[in-house]
Amino acid sequence: MSDAPQLVVGTAGHIDHGKSRLVLALTGTDPDRLPEEKARGMTIDLGFAHTQIDGCNVWFVDVPGHERFIRNMVAGATGVDVALLTVAGDDSVMPQTREHAELLSWLGVDRCVVALTKMDLVDDEWADAVEEEVTELLDALHIEAVKFVRTSVETGRGIDELRDVLGTLAREGVGAEEEGYKWFRLPIDRAFNIAGRGTVVTGSVAHGSVRRDEELELWPQGRRVRVRDLQTHYEAAEAATGHMRLAVNLAGVPLGEVGRGCELATPGYLEASRRMDVWIASVRMPGKFRRQRLRLRLHIATSEVLAELRLLAKPEGNEIRGQFGQLAISEPVVAAWGQRFILRDESGGRSLGGGRVLRPVARLWRSKRPANPEGLQVLLDGPPKQRLKEVVRANEWTGCNDRHLATRAGLPSEEKAASASRSLVDKGKICVIGGASERLHVHRSHLDRLGEHVVKRLRDHLKANPRLPGVLRSEWPSWMPRACSQKHRPALAEWLIQNNCAVFAEGYVVPPGHAAAMSPEDQALFEAILKEFRAGAFQPPALSNLKARTPKNEKHIRELVSLGVARGRLVRVADGLWFHADRWAELTRLVTGAIRERGELTVGDIRTLLDSSRKYVVPLAEYLDAVGITRRVGDHRTLGPNAPVN
Repeated sequence: MSDAPQLVVGTAGHIDHGKSRLVLALTGTDPDRLPEEKARGMTIDLGFAHTQIDGCNVWFVDVPGHERFIRNMVAGATGVDVALLTVAGDDSVMPQTREHAELLSWLGVDRCVVALTKMDLVDDEWADAVEEEVTELLDALHIEAVKFVRTSVETGRGIDELRDVLGTLAREGVGAEEEGYKWFRLPIDRAFNIAGRGTVVTGSVAHGSVRRDEELELWPQGRRVRVRDLQTHYEAAEAATGHMRLAVNLAGVPLGEVGRGCELATPGYLEASRRMDVWIASVRMPGKFRRQRLRLRLHIATSEVLAELRLLAKPEGNEIRGQFGQLAISEPVVAAWGQRFILRDESGGRSLGGGRVLRPVARLWRSKRPANPEGLQVLLDGPPKQRLKEVVRANEWTGCNDRHLATRAGLPSEEKAASASRSLVDKGKICVIGGASERLHVHRSHLDRLGEHVVKRLRDHLKANPRLPGVLRSEWPSWMPRACSQKHRPALAEWLIQNNCAVFAEGYVVPPGHAAAMSPEDQALFEAILKEFRAGAFQPPALSNLKARTPKNEKHIRELVSLGVARGRLVRVADGLWFHADRWAELTRLVTGAIRERGELTVGDIRTLLDSSRKYVVPLAEYLDAVGITRRVGDHRTLGPNAPVN
């Protein structure tokens, strides 16, 4: 693909104001491709054309002007760099002139070239009045009229001047790719089949680059697809970059699985969603009553779906401006932060308003978890790092990779998102928990609250169960928030210990500064249990044989034995087998001393040495191996790396 300047131009204007004929005069290509369009002399669907102007590639997306085909106009206006607003000199501003201009403003197209057409039918004095009326319309919508060009396709007037204006805009970089946005995104506005090649889709590239044989994601399905071929203005290309009209031949994708409303994108950036938080630039009430919930038709990129808009505040008039809302969408769609959209009434007969996406993936507003206006305001007008911090805050315990963070916060790439998150980590605003493959970005405020909650919960738990030594480390991840996924809980649980929100001691998790307080009765029972284990020497009693055990205190016995292990008074060797800590120290000295004297020991030798039985010695020998005091070599034991020095 050459580095020639590129410009995507979208036509706009009332029906029969000469949009298609103007494109034909500029490019030599008739954008009306359907037989029905040619028979009726009226544009019905999107049409496309390309030309080169002074070495610049200029693409045209021709849209229908009839009010019944506004949905097609909106799809075509997605991704254009500049609008070519056509106004017939003999008609001046008409209903669809106003509606198209309004739609352009909602879609963020803030520059247009105005072509006054059919100038062979009017004089210049009349044209001056038309220009004045068009200027008033555009000024009210904050759209800049780059140039007014008076044209006639009958006489050729103004065609060369219009070409020069468009060429100048291309060279000025009006269609240049937004800085840093290298990941590819293509909303699809047309799909068809070519014999021998399969499915081909077309659209206006939003940003990024793509190459032949590259793998992309097809949304909203989210499936991986391969690019078989690329074509732009009927020429094959190895790669494509920046704003342009592009045709993509997809390998192995049936035509029935793709169409207008689908999108192609670099893997990992987009997410299908049925709920979005939005900012409403303007919306008119669709009926007689002012409602906080409105059933509407959402147009976003090339998609058109039913949706319900819930406004943050009750409407005070018949037109709402500058208010936050939430869209509940009937079908999954994909979007990115800041993306523009159009709202029309449920029947699709009237354009009502538009706005911008603030959260492409949002949670339902509930009474217990209401909308957060401060966070939405940050997403609306905050700098990139602040938006990223707000995205992390709103995610709470939900994992989000760098690519999704970039899309949700309006950052141009995963590298930019990673850099911004590192900066926020350095400033203590957020924390990144877990390894590279399972990272969890968490706002510091959530961790502080979790730490306080966990400490209180641990203290209450141990106060209610004073014989418990704490929470087993294996059970500790289950204490993490239910909203946190299973794969992130171990890392989050470990982070709390590393940051002294909880303490790990002798296999148990306890709150900082924890000191168990037992009743006098439990303390006496605890000491009696320890006494029996010490007396049992190298043939310690089973729990069922403890003299201190009664049917009433069986549970207490188990809890106190666990407490003895946690306090280092007992050593757990195997299931149902504990040794008193003093006896364990004596045992290890005897075994290691004998090995140093003889060279190696068998299980039988250890049994004789300890005057014990095989019932105890076999698990004992295995445990000595496991903790590194001894090392098994065949049927013998030698000194292990952790053997004590006698």
